[in-house]
Amino acid sequence: MSVDLVGSTAFKANKKHSDHQNGSPSPAWVDEFRTFYKDFPIKVGEAYRRIIDVSGEEVGDTHDNHPRVWKTIGDEIIFCSRVQSVEHTAASVSSFLKALEQYSKRLEDDEKPLRLKGAGWLAAFPAPNISIAVTVDPIQAPAQAGTMSENTEEFEKEADIAPNRFDFLGKGIDTGFRIAKNASDDRFVTSVQLGFILARAATIRKFPHTFGYHGREPLKGVIDGAPYPVISVNTERSEIKSKLKSREAALTGETNIQPHALCDFLETFMTVANIDRPCLGEEQDAWSDGWPESYLRYQAAFAKQLEIDDKNVKQVAEARDPEEPNDGSLDNSKSFLETFPLPEENSSDSTHPPEMGK
Repeated sequence: MSVDLVGSTAFKANKKHSDHQNGSPSPAWVDEFRTFYKDFPIKVGEAYRRIIDVSGEEVGDTHDNHPRVWKTIGDEIIFCSRVQSVEHTAASVSSFLKALEQYSKRLEDDEKPLRLKGAGWLAAFPAPNISIAVTVDPIQAPAQAGTMSENTEEFEKEADIAPNRFDFLGKGIDTGFRIAKNASDDRFVTSVQLGFILARAATIRKFPHTFGYHGREPLKGVIDGAPYPVISVNTERSEIKSKLKSREAALTGETNIQPHALCDFLETFMTVANIDRPCLGEEQDAWSDGWPESYLRYQAAFAKQLEIDDKNVKQVAEARDPEEPNDGSLDNSKSFLETFPLPEENSSDSTHPPEMGK
């Protein structure tokens, strides 16, 4: 999920905010941005805990699986978390929307010419998207290299716990950044996959927000440039503006977007556009249709690589000691993952690919 400050460029360029105030060596706008980077994540965390406490067993044991800051890009903060179910996804997004509402109100009360806009999306790991460990300290890089294989569930869980130490790459991530351009202070935009999950949550009364559909438009690099649905969650807080929108909708003949209709439409669109339907949680099938095709391909390649690796290790062992009796067993050989042993407390069976997760 991404939150961006609207109007930040003009705010920083304004003479009133570019001058030094109260004896500070920094321009006045600096304090506002420092507060934003510090307070907004806190508000997300507080809202998440309240929602989880109210939801109780419906969401499960997810207190520690809250949205975490992944990275900041200019005036934008990007959060991520490993979503575990429809209910958990709805709770995570709802906490983000509550933080948007609260922080926007603070900006208005302080009469600051800044607004917030947000966007959210899903990306599946370990396929077709990938996690990459980022080297923060180049001096320590040699010591850190190879301590954990990237093809294990432990690696994926480490990325969940400390996302700021990782980068995430793939078409799911790229799509998120593309759809974010349609966000505004009165609408939180979602990807097709996230919109599908939230609409599904709304049909079972786990997501108490209204949706908007704004047609389709091409997004560069997304589904080969074919028109992509623009889905939003209403974040308009002004009563008079909401009234204006509803009156305008009555004139144009627009109707409220029903969650079940949106869910059906997005499910059909994913089939036509060859987009994997989202699969949430460990060992949870994707709506009774089995694992996504992208994960099945990854799983097959994983098994094939293990086979090749075991064969190569066996050949090396035979070449080193040709007279050693060989019963054909591979018990003493190592898989390509086992050549990068984990710390003992994190060790696991590396002959299985990571679960479908985020």
